[in-house]
Amino acid sequence: MELLILLLIGYGAGYCHRNRSAKLQIDARVREISELLHQLNVLEYAEAQRLHREEGRKQFAEENDVRDPENQKRFIENVTLRAVRPVNKEAVGIMYAIEDWIYEYKRGWRVGFEVSMGAFIKTPYDPENEAQRKSHDKAFSSYNSKRVDFLLIDRKGQPKLAVEYNGTGHDLSDDADDRMEVKRLALERAGIPCIEIEAHTSGEEVMRMLTKILLPRPKAPKTKTTAPQPLPTQVSDPPGLPESLASFIYRDRDGGG
Repeated sequence: MELLILLLIGYGAGYCHRNRSAKLQIDARVREISELLHQLNVLEYAEAQRLHREEGRKQFAEENDVRDPENQKRFIENVTLRAVRPVNKEAVGIMYAIEDWIYEYKRGWRVGFEVSMGAFIKTPYDPENEAQRKSHDKAFSSYNSKRVDFLLIDRKGQPKLAVEYNGTGHDLSDDADDRMEVKRLALERAGIPCIEIEAHTSGEEVMRMLTKILLPRPKAPKTKTTAPQPLPTQVSDPPGLPESLASFIYRDRDGGG
């Protein structure tokens, strides 16, 4: 009987110990699950905030996309516009001098101002050559947005001369010289001559510059010198003349009566 009681007491003590250990394990698992749920909630909140910001950025980009015609109209409607001179006071004198030259020498020609270089210089390439296409795209982007002050075209619309006016405000920009170097190179590679006119150049001088480059004087042809031909020392009687007439002709030529 005593042994049975001892066994029961030992079993009960073991059961209590196992039960307490199991409870501690369960509590630890519950805490772990709670921590994981908390971390999950934090991640879900962060993701929701990220999506909200991304949606805001997307909406902002769409509302400010200048490529969208609807946005363009809205932008224009929200500001005040006014007309200004497309050619400043200094450069307009150059334009009139160019027009006077065209009227005098090339009436079929025309002059444009502030012409984008991408409008009259192209970069042909093989569309199937990807490397060549990328290279030409880079070159085109390098000069496309740049403009020449004036462009003279012939009757067929072909560019004949670019004119750059370096007025009093030309050097106000720090990169003016660098941009001009790019223009010169593109024009040279395209075979289009360019003249640069400095500030305070008179209209007469502008016309002389245009004449010099567009109407060069032709070179005088070389004359071929020939040695003088010797005079004949003896002339035979013309064939078929009667003897009396022939004697009269030569006698008269020699001073005879």
